[in-house]
Amino acid sequence: MASAIDITHCTELLRVTRNSVVESRHYGTAVVLDAAGEVLEALGDPQALIFPRSALKPFQAIGSLRAGAVLNSAQLALACASHLGTARHQQLAHSVLASVNLGEEQLQCPDSWPGDSASRTEMIIEGQRPNKLAFNCSGKHAAFLAAAVSRGEQVETYLNPEHPVQQCALAAIEEFCGPITIVGVDGCGAPAPQMSLYSLAKGFNNLSTSSDQHVRAVANAMREHPWAVRGPGSPNTIVNESTGIIAKLGAEGVLGMSTSQGVSVVVKMLDGSSRGMDLLALGLLAKHGALTPQKLKELSSRLAPAGTSEGSRAAQIHYVGQEFMSESPR
Repeated sequence: MASAIDITHCTELLRVTRNSVVESRHYGTAVVLDAAGEVLEALGDPQALIFPRSALKPFQAIGSLRAGAVLNSAQLALACASHLGTARHQQLAHSVLASVNLGEEQLQCPDSWPGDSASRTEMIIEGQRPNKLAFNCSGKHAAFLAAAVSRGEQVETYLNPEHPVQQCALAAIEEFCGPITIVGVDGCGAPAPQMSLYSLAKGFNNLSTSSDQHVRAVANAMREHPWAVRGPGSPNTIVNESTGIIAKLGAEGVLGMSTSQGVSVVVKMLDGSSRGMDLLALGLLAKHGALTPQKLKELSSRLAPAGTSEGSRAAQIHYVGQEFMSESPR
């Protein structure tokens, strides 16, 4: 297997100071592409190899559509989601399965409690148990199954990399991101391709610039139903609702964004932390004129990491030479 990203590929992306003393540092790599796919800025090595994890879901959703899945706009947004497992998310995943006469038992993702604490508490009070619909990848899995049924393929093996649906997903990823040589296994059991940050940024660039009907369908779905892509109050949903920017996280500190004009940014935190990466990505977009300073200021107050605040005793977070401070959400 090709070597993965390491410290030699990385640079300091953000630091946290307390009383003007550096308390924590996060290293990683980031790259910004213009609408033509040219590099506007690279921090660290954009050719470093990563597992984008769930940041690839929009492209897997394109593959599901091409494989024959019939999904309405909200269902398609859920296929791209790392959702919080609210009742609304679970019902939407169930609707995809029901449309092809399947049930939750056909899903091969793990059982899970919702990521949303209120939904989790409600399920506990009602005496419910963890289930597959609440797992954050259930929408992607339901779309895979819908495609398998549409094609008349076996549903029992839908996660096998050689399954026709997975071959369609891989083909879509390679079409929009570039060639793949390594495919691992994701936390949900689905195939997990490895690629460079540049390749992922190129893919996100294509989400907004491609004229392909399936790409347009995915981009429109994510913009029309941002609640489904993650959940109310979450950074991905807030960014999409507030700006129209497609934002999609991946496990272990991966984030991709694409503006409606086609400017894209991808961030990978070496330590797998997600702290501050949303504002880091937005700050890079603003630096290159793809987001207004006013909108960046507004979002900085909503997305500031917990524990950072104003005042003489505040912890402050610094982003690649730029500093944003806001009231702590706690």
